[in-house]
Amino acid sequence: MSEEVVGIRTFVEPSIPGFSAIIKQRYTDFIVNEVDQQNETVRLTSYDVPVPNADEVKLRQERDQAKEDAAQINRAVSDEDKLAELSQLLGDDAEVMDQIKKMLDSYGNDLEHVNLKPEEDKAKRTEIHKLVKERFSGRMVSETMNGTIRLRMHKKKDNFDTRGKVKTDIWKELGGEFCRFCLFKENRETMEAINFLTGALRVPGKVFTIAGTKDRRGVTSQWVTAHKVKAERLIAVNKTLRNMCLGNFSYVSRGLKLGDLNGNRFMITLRNVLVDSEETLNRSMVSLRGKGFINYFGMQRFGTGSVGTHDVGAAILRSEWEEAVNLIMKPRLGEGPDLEKARTHWAKHKDPEEALKLFPRRWVAETQVLWSFQKAGHLRSPYDALANIPRNLRLMYIHAYQSLVWNHMVTERIRLYGSDHPVVGDLVAEDKAALEVSDEAADEKGSSTQQREHVRAKVLTEENKDQYTIYDVILPMPGFDVIYPTHEIGERYKELMNKDGLDPYKMRHPNKEYSLPGSYRSIISKPENVEWEIMRYDEANVPLVLTDLEKLEGKPKPEGVPNGKFLALILNLTLKSSQYATMAIREICKQDTSAAFQSTLNVAEGDNSMDASASASASTEESSLVTPEALVAEENKGSSKRDIEQVEGAEATPDAKAMKE
Repeated sequence: MSEEVVGIRTFVEPSIPGFSAIIKQRYTDFIVNEVDQQNETVRLTSYDVPVPNADEVKLRQERDQAKEDAAQINRAVSDEDKLAELSQLLGDDAEVMDQIKKMLDSYGNDLEHVNLKPEEDKAKRTEIHKLVKERFSGRMVSETMNGTIRLRMHKKKDNFDTRGKVKTDIWKELGGEFCRFCLFKENRETMEAINFLTGALRVPGKVFTIAGTKDRRGVTSQWVTAHKVKAERLIAVNKTLRNMCLGNFSYVSRGLKLGDLNGNRFMITLRNVLVDSEETLNRSMVSLRGKGFINYFGMQRFGTGSVGTHDVGAAILRSEWEEAVNLIMKPRLGEGPDLEKARTHWAKHKDPEEALKLFPRRWVAETQVLWSFQKAGHLRSPYDALANIPRNLRLMYIHAYQSLVWNHMVTERIRLYGSDHPVVGDLVAEDKAALEVSDEAADEKGSSTQQREHVRAKVLTEENKDQYTIYDVILPMPGFDVIYPTHEIGERYKELMNKDGLDPYKMRHPNKEYSLPGSYRSIISKPENVEWEIMRYDEANVPLVLTDLEKLEGKPKPEGVPNGKFLALILNLTLKSSQYATMAIREICKQDTSAAFQSTLNVAEGDNSMDASASASASTEESSLVTPEALVAEENKGSSKRDIEQVEGAEATPDAKAMKE
């Protein structure tokens, strides 16, 4: 798999020279802080426990005191007087009162309940309920059954109502039923961390909710909400945690949902930079800040192996079920000896029972296909085998194909018309705000269907094109509910998809699940709050930045070494959740950002880098995790979707090769 194969081929500003740099040499070189919906950057800064709301505490105390006062007054009233009050309210109905006394005297054994005579006056009915509650609390209760007031003996389970109200009051005093906290983690996947918390606290997984998942290889801070779990319990877990901790506790009235974020703040350290001059680094960063980068879908979208997720997606869209299954199960390079053994065994023997024993369980698609074949007892229904794969993984395949087409088309758009301004025939969104919201929702939830209802595009004409900038220009992901550019790019969609046996204007599928409405995506993205620092250092593996935890612990900021033998570029920028950090890095470096290529840089530097073999191993391990299964949402087998991307193996650009040599 290479960048060129998936359409990643050009730059916003190709005239600036490229340079060589190592990405993620240390996992602390990739620091990510979530940006919430209030546009606040999530950071670990405190372990303080939130205190209850003073006004709510005072109100509860006053309520409790009033309740106790009423109970004390009630205790001073004799049973005869209480029954006399009730009798008077019921119109001195001797028959009904005899039944009530019989029920009370026998504790409900002789008579389970008493139905009062129908009462049309609503105020009178309310008064009856109130008197029973005040005078006979704990002994007798009133309830309305089919429009008639019924009196019965108080039962133990009736206490649940009172206990529930007390609990509700406690959470109200704290500020809400959800404890929100910052999850700080190092070199761990989000769902791995959440699963550890559920085990440590012995609570169901649904207790915890998040706005988005974060990479394993990096240092990340993000909000998590826990339903009816107190901060004190969460703080107590901290002492058992490794490479993660919890802080910044508060109580909120609603839990997080996927997509409840505005983006992520990145601090990325590029090490061992080999560049002609520091001026080139500054020019690259000024260009990124002022012009942005091409909003490509990064390599994570397409998998790491020689069989791309988009290949499977194209087969599904063509209704070639057997071909799709064969591509999923096909042996491929670079997956390690265990997977190679499993795939080879299947290819030779077509024995689902034995193959299931060989495939790791986290390879969800393969194991579900095999399980379906084993259950059916034959291989004649590849359609059913595909249907056995979790729905969001199946949709991910076809969305990968959409992404492939989009990448190729944006490259063609910039090659033909440049990246400076709109041209006649381009598309823009009628409502840009709706485009951003739906784009992020689709990215988080793995589905583009939401955009169909909210985003509409229009074609630019000579009369209105000057009203827009290049940042307003969008291109469609193929679907039945989008329009296409009216200039040459519209024809390029047809040419490219026809090669795959598909038609961009015929995206309705016989299987409704695979009918793609399509969506839109901005062709150029401009990061926000771009800052950078150029630092020299002498030790290859020395820390160059502080994490949130290190700042909280009061560690001093690393200092550069004047005239040091190594050069680093430390960049800070904020991206929307639908944008890819490595595509921004690619625009700066003009080099391949794949894990495979990065491992060659580490090895090639030899003594001038960190332990080369360890670094290469780390890069290879990271690459192996970027599989279709690793992108499945957390509800399926506990895997997680990644919103911070790692790109895969590709040839270095000419500039990068020249710089390396």
